[in-house]
Amino acid sequence: MITTKLDSSIPSFSPHPWVRGAHRQTVIGRYLNPPPDLPAVAHEISLGDGDRLVVLDSTPPGWSAFDPAAILVHGLAGCANAAYVVRLGHRLVAAGVRVVRMNLRGAGAGFGLARRVYHAGRSDDLRTVARWLAESAPETPIAIVGFSLGASLALKLGSELHEYPVAGLDCLAAANPPLDLAICAQRISRPENRIYDWNFARWLRTMTLQLHERFPDLGPTGVEGVRTLYDFDDRYTAPRNGFRSADHYYETCSVAPVLDRIETPALIVHAADDPFIPVEPFHRARPSALVEIEITSHGGHLGYLSRDRFRGDRRWLEARLAAWLLARWGREH
Repeated sequence: MITTKLDSSIPSFSPHPWVRGAHRQTVIGRYLNPPPDLPAVAHEISLGDGDRLVVLDSTPPGWSAFDPAAILVHGLAGCANAAYVVRLGHRLVAAGVRVVRMNLRGAGAGFGLARRVYHAGRSDDLRTVARWLAESAPETPIAIVGFSLGASLALKLGSELHEYPVAGLDCLAAANPPLDLAICAQRISRPENRIYDWNFARWLRTMTLQLHERFPDLGPTGVEGVRTLYDFDDRYTAPRNGFRSADHYYETCSVAPVLDRIETPALIVHAADDPFIPVEPFHRARPSALVEIEITSHGGHLGYLSRDRFRGDRRWLEARLAAWLLARWGREH
């Protein structure tokens, strides 16, 4: 189901008058008022191929193994301490939900524990974390909530449940997922989005050089002179992960064609004015009956700075995701 509003109790998103426009929402939303740290215990999780990653586990007082838990997954160039992840984590912990913030392979506190890098096809890593959580609390209903690239990974996992079931998985939520990676690469390369493209490419190039310094036997990086996300994927992501090219990687790992295979309740939230994740693939999508897609007119990329306060502040996205999860679990916000 694709709609502009799914729940009459949730106010529609209206941008703050001082933060109008997709770019302002995206940039100011990223940097304005970072949240306080969320206390957590770090755990290393083996991925079965010699690599490990790190999750940050926040368990509220009085939580039991029958109470819900949520795995939160960051986006490209992020980590478990990304502001949008921490904000949602605070909301859920305050409502009695255990929160596991996942650093994707090689990200955040997990840098140096993995020789391989994360990408849009590594749903196995997310599945490993979900199984780790389910083993520690077999009666716990688990939600997986992803942002941007992490949202795409969550949806990919959901499309694979028939073949690779995940015990305890109750639902999925995805914010601004890149459904069609090729179209996103084209959109971010436009002149008006060049700053995003350059920043992502610079970050990826820097992290790759650091990774190869940490593991010299990985050999030359081949990323010298890379200036765009597409070029990085073509010269590094694809060949290092068994894809013929960036185009082959995008075709293989995009989730738009597999939304109809999702076998657990899922909420997708996206902004029609996201600068580099276009809305057209959402309108063309043919999701399963268990998937709800909510499209706002504004919000940028993970911005959603609202005109009005909603459940405590103007961060509409995190409040909206928390409201959906807590309503599903019958909990007060």
